Amino acid sequence: MFIIETKGLKIILEVVPVDSLRLHEAIIPGVANKLLLELKNWAHLQNPIICGTNHIVLDGHHRTYAFKKLNLPFIPVCKIDYHHENTQVRCWFRLFTNVEDLTLILQLFKNSGGIILPVESKDRLKQELGNAPLSFGIQQGGRYFIVRFPPHIVKDAVTAYDHLERLQYLLAQKGIETNYIPNEAPENEQFCTTLDRNQAVIWTPQITKEMVEEVVENNRRFAPKTTRHIIPARPLHVNVPISWFKKQISLEAINKKFAHFLSKKGIRRLPPGQVINGRYYEEELFVFFDKKS
Repeated sequence: MFIIETKGLKIILEVVPVDSLRLHEAIIPGVANKLLLELKNWAHLQNPIICGTNHIVLDGHHRTYAFKKLNLPFIPVCKIDYHHENTQVRCWFRLFTNVEDLTLILQLFKNSGGIILPVESKDRLKQELGNAPLSFGIQQGGRYFIVRFPPHIVKDAVTAYDHLERLQYLLAQKGIETNYIPNEAPENEQFCTTLDRNQAVIWTPQITKEMVEEVVENNRRFAPKTTRHIIPARPLHVNVPISWFKKQISLEAINKKFAHFLSKKGIRRLPPGQVINGRYYEEELFVFFDKKS
């Protein structure tokens, strides 16, 4: 076990049995299969899986799936306190492109049992979604709609996102592409003014930590790209050799080896707001590097 402390939070780096990790989202088959092929040729696992101390995976579903499929018994993780105030769960909104006519999206929602009502403004839409948390919002230009489902159709957040997943599939058949954007994006007026007239945004239901835990406890899964966990801090570039996990070794022995491996590295601490390898990080970073001999 290797521990980093920051702002009253302990970040625990250790190796755990792959089967102990608890997934809360379904994997995307195409992404998983591509990763499986790549992982066979990787010499190192660059970054650990991010999970809560309750072993719920927050970031790394596909890598966890790949380790399981390859029958690798252990996997390196970064554990954080899931109930820490700075560990937050948010969601992804959908940005559809090539939407020549919003009628198609509205009709698909209707076909699946949705009740669609126009609303006069973004503020009104936010208010309506707050009153009906399993509903969806639709935004295109200055037009806003709320989509509500009867409780016998959408019973909970899992079924709500399942409906959205089917909608995305049907839209893809019509040449409409799905992109994923942070749920905060529409709050930025600059974002809204740069939306093309052939783009539409779907506001998705908010997810809570309690929902995530309930899904895991009941052995269910959200659709892919449902949750977006914001964590207080993240380790990067651990670069642990994958060959370790292909050998017969006890959990105690590999953890001792892992802790010693990390203790020999340097750590560069970076504030939030960094862009590394093209990815923007909202959290504080602890970047590991090999010390010069």
